[in-house]
Amino acid sequence: MKTHRHLTLVLALLAASVPALAFNAVLPDSAPSEEILADSPNAPTFDLGDRARIAAGKARYQSGCADFCHGHQPALFVDREGLDPEYVYNTIRDGGRGATPMPPWGEVFSSEEIWELVAYLRSLGQW
Repeated sequence: MKTHRHLTLVLALLAASVPALAFNAVLPDSAPSEEILADSPNAPTFDLGDRARIAAGKARYQSGCADFCHGHQPALFVDREGLDPEYVYNTIRDGGRGATPMPPWGEVFSSEEIWELVAYLRSLGQW
């Protein structure tokens, strides 16, 4: 009976971690130069290091993303290096596209609001 409970617990933990592992697997390890990002049609209209924008992104993350799916500690982004901000923006806007179960948020959040989320997540890492 103990073995059955242990196996059930292990399988439940594994099932809960698969979406996070899948998302982690598709994130790039290198970021484009700032010039490339600035030339992008989806480029942010503000500095991603702007403290007010980071605070707005954190508030949005805590009231939406954290409550529904990711939890209040976005561990995937803490101390993460080399992520492409535009890739993160596109993933939030368009969803996981089958690579992850993340739904698209592009019709819920404006482009500016998505960039504020990116600014917050970026502030947690080194990218």
